[in-house]
Amino acid sequence: MRAPRLVLVRHAQAGNPGDWDGADRDRPLTDKGQVSAVRMAQALGDLLPGSVELLCSPYLRARQTAIPLSQALDVPVRQKKWLAPGQPTGLEVEALARNLPADGGLVIVGHEPDLSLLVSCLLGTTGGRSLVHMGKGDACGLTGALPGPMQLAWHLPRRILERLAGGEAD
Repeated sequence: MRAPRLVLVRHAQAGNPGDWDGADRDRPLTDKGQVSAVRMAQALGDLLPGSVELLCSPYLRARQTAIPLSQALDVPVRQKKWLAPGQPTGLEVEALARNLPADGGLVIVGHEPDLSLLVSCLLGTTGGRSLVHMGKGDACGLTGALPGPMQLAWHLPRRILERLAGGEAD
């Protein structure tokens, strides 16, 4: 199996928006989400090519998910405003094309429904239909070149990633 050029990761479990009084961008991961982010990072660290760049949304929950990935991959995290929730998919594809390294891979930590729509767009679907659903803590690996269409290498739910890391998935 070829190593993916692009890996999209949905942030781990965050607190309920209805229970949060602050700005949505400041809503943190739950304790369970923080543990899940560490396990996911351990699993992805073993699956990804040696040379990757790591980008994330500026929202706290995405940054908190990206930090363990940064440590597992031994790369810095760069925050990108275009990865904040609600950005048009076309802008994301253009930004990805500018950020995808010539050699190695790119790991993105972001939000739903943006990630599912982005994966579908990169796979060549039209009409805004989503081919995949990115649950909290899920990861999706794509091969190929931008602007696409790319190919789906794998879609790993959080529970599988946690098992790959040797943790107990619930």
